[in-house]
Amino acid sequence: MEAKGKKRPDRRHARTERRIREAFTELVMEKNVDKITIKELAERADIDRKTFYLHYSSVWDVLEEIQGEILEQVDGLMSEFDLFHPSFDALGFLRGLNGLIEENSDFYRRMLVADRYSFFYVKLKEAMKAGLRKKYREAALKATVSPVKLELYTEYATSGLMAVYVDWLKHPEYDLKEVAETANEIAYGGIRKVLQGLMAGT
Repeated sequence: MEAKGKKRPDRRHARTERRIREAFTELVMEKNVDKITIKELAERADIDRKTFYLHYSSVWDVLEEIQGEILEQVDGLMSEFDLFHPSFDALGFLRGLNGLIEENSDFYRRMLVADRYSFFYVKLKEAMKAGLRKKYREAALKATVSPVKLELYTEYATSGLMAVYVDWLKHPEYDLKEVAETANEIAYGGIRKVLQGLMAGT
C-alpha cells in the first residue's frame, strides 16, 4: 500500500523528458547548440512546443540539466579516489569517468573536445576541483601545506588529468590503460622521471 501523502512518480512526465533529451543529443551531433530551435527539437522528440515548455524553458535548459547530472556523478566519483596519493588508481578513475559518459559517449566527446563547448570542460574540471577541495579542506587545516599550495596542487592535478582524458577522447585508438599509467608517471614522477625514461631509451 502506498504511504499516505507520498506522490507517485509521473512516468509520462519522465518519458517525455527522456525523449526530449534523446532528441537533443541527436541534434547536437548534427549542429551547434545555438543553432538548435525549440521547434525542431520538439519535432524530433515527437511532441508539440507547448509540451516542451511544460518541461524546459529553452534549448539551453536541456543542456544545463544534462550537464548538472554528469557533474553530480563526478562529485561522487571524486570521493572515491585520492588524486594526491602515490597509489592513486588513475586507471580506475578514468574508467569510472568513462563509465559516467558511456551511455552518450559520442555526445560527451563532442562536448569536451569541441572548442565552442569549452565551458563544459571548465565546468567538469571545476567539479573535480570542488570534490578535491571538499575532501581535503579539513586535512589542509592540520597539515603543513598552505591553503595556497593545496589550491595549486588541486589545479595541477585536475588540469593534468582532464587534459590527458580529453586527449584520449581525441585519440580513441590510444589504450586507456597505457594512458592511465602515463598519467600516473607524469603526476607522481614528474618531468624528471619522463626525462629518465627518454634517456634510458637512447
